[in-house]
Amino acid sequence: MKLKRGQKLCKNCNTINGVRSYNCKQCNHAFTMNKNPNSIKKVRLVINHKDLKRGDAIKVIGHSGPYYIDESGAKTYITNKGKYKVSEVHDNGILVFNEYGANEFLYMGPEQPSPQIPNLIRSPHKIVITKSREAENA
Repeated sequence: MKLKRGQKLCKNCNTINGVRSYNCKQCNHAFTMNKNPNSIKKVRLVINHKDLKRGDAIKVIGHSGPYYIDESGAKTYITNKGKYKVSEVHDNGILVFNEYGANEFLYMGPEQPSPQIPNLIRSPHKIVITKSREAENA
């Protein structure tokens, strides 16, 4: 099978994924990201946010988290993608510092409509660990 431009094949389940995918959309297999051939590393998608510790560096993947649906049906995501440091871990989310030092809350609970705003959908963020506090101390 010949892949089109912008596609890659999961070696675990043979599902076609986008070239920038960190994990397979079918089996969640972690892809090797090869931006620089001299430094190959695996990106770990966070499955259980409660495993995070204070000081862990995480990255929010774009087009995830709470979003607003406008009249035309288009989604507008509220949280910016980017790097954050974990401050506190709660049952339904993570309190983090953004790159400017401001606190933000990353919702990690189940997807559900907001009780206050009908067009706002609470949806969990997709995050990856970029640097673990434990790895820093080792």
